[in-house]
Amino acid sequence: MVSDVIKKIMKDKGIAGKQLAEHIGMSPQSLTNKFSRDTWQVDELISILEFLDCKLVIQPNPGVQYILLDKRKPF
Repeated sequence: MVSDVIKKIMKDKGIAGKQLAEHIGMSPQSLTNKFSRDTWQVDELISILEFLDCKLVIQPNPGVQYILLDKRKPF
């Protein structure tokens, strides 16, 4: 889950929960609740990514293909 990845990055970078909570403007208890429920808002995740100096990568599962069609041209 997302919370597990965030916690791992925080541990690797030596960042305490209190620091992250302060950066995204919530109490440490609220941050703990977010971690336990894994309920993040997009704006919170963006702020966390910036604070942790990370980027978001979207990767499909193996074997999944996405085909993008140009609607202006017929098949």
